[in-house]
This record gives sequence, structure tokens and C-alpha cells, in this order.
Amino acid sequence: MPKYTLERMEQVHGRQTFSKLSVDGVAPFDVFIADLEDIYRSEVLTLYAIMNQIAMLRSLPSTKFHFYSDGKDGVRECEFKTKHLRVYAIETVGGKIVILGGKKSNQKKDEVEFRRIKREYIKSL
Repeated sequence: MPKYTLERMEQVHGRQTFSKLSVDGVAPFDVFIADLEDIYRSEVLTLYAIMNQIAMLRSLPSTKFHFYSDGKDGVRECEFKTKHLRVYAIETVGGKIVILGGKKSNQKKDEVEFRRIKREYIKSL
């Protein structure tokens, strides 16, 4: 069974806490950010700005942030969006846990991977 840990995201500040999930010492979100081509760097800053708005309990249009319906496990899923990038997270008491990032062009595959990691994490609790 993998070892899961949470690390507070220093880029996000507000009334809600944002953490990123690490699996065996590696955060899938960090891998996503590190592997991005330079053309997407400005969109990464936009993603952090969106997360900061949500952390400060501000409403945003569904083109920037939305909740998925609760999964079978009762954990509410959410997605942060820019033109080309997506960040997948779950809601917790007092904040969000960022699990995975991906590109819009790979969205279906990324959603499957996000839900797989989410299920394994929830089982480990």
C-alpha cells in the first residue's frame, strides 16, 4: 500500500487551507507542474490565482472552478480550470486537497487517474 502525506501549498493563502497529496514522497501535482512546457507557465500563475480566490471564499464562474457531484465515496470533487490546464482536487473540512494536474487535451484520462488516486487515498485513511 502506498504511503500518502499532505503538504500545505505555500502558493495559496486564505480562509481555506490548500494541501497537495504526495504518494510515496512524490506529489503528482508537482510532477505535472515540473513537466509543463514554458508556454503554459502563465496559466500556472492563473491556476494559483484561482485557488487563492477560492481559498478566500470568493465565488468564481464554472469556467474557472466547479464542483463535480459527490462520488460513490461521498467525497466532493472539484476542478480548477484555465484555457489549457486543469487541476483536480477534493474538498475537506476547511479546505481542499490537490491531487493531480493535467491538460485539457488529456482530460478524460486525467480524470480517471485522479479518481484512482483519490479512491486509494480514501481507503488509506
